[in-house]
Amino acid sequence: MDETQDAPVGEPKPEAESAQPTDLAAGDTSGPGEVERWKRMSRENEKRWKQASRELEEIRQAQMTEQEKAIEAARSEARRSTLAEVGTSLAEAEIRAQSAAAGVAVPTDYLDLTRFVGEDGRANREAVSAFITSLPQPQEQEPEFPQLMGTGHHRSGGNDISSMDPNELADFIAGGSFI
Repeated sequence: MDETQDAPVGEPKPEAESAQPTDLAAGDTSGPGEVERWKRMSRENEKRWKQASRELEEIRQAQMTEQEKAIEAARSEARRSTLAEVGTSLAEAEIRAQSAAAGVAVPTDYLDLTRFVGEDGRANREAVSAFITSLPQPQEQEPEFPQLMGTGHHRSGGNDISSMDPNELADFIAGGSFI
């Protein structure tokens, strides 16, 4: 008797689970091909997961009553409007973070921040990154103050101050030596 006949209707068949690449069965666990194989398997699993999620959502939508559909539409509209309100703030924060990392000053007061908000209401990092890289990079400037040579801890020439007594300090400053 075949094992697949005993399996319940909702469970996947054992052949579908064992659909692994042939090099996995060979036991190859090293080398650059291993990384590529795992990436490929991950992409395939992600595609299957997205397809299954889409099918599940379609089934849910088909089984909803008109009242449930209206509630779901109101929820999604509220979510979109909320993210639209917060999305510009997220985009501004993303612009400021990426511009600070690039060393570029970007005044966001005059930007149309909605251009940097994705369809999901979140900041579109790729759009922000493209904008930041299109800005002119700052020129290396001379420091405003000359670099002082020899700054730091110096040993005194023998007039060591042994205490922080105000009288001793005043005498030292006034005469250059202790009285």
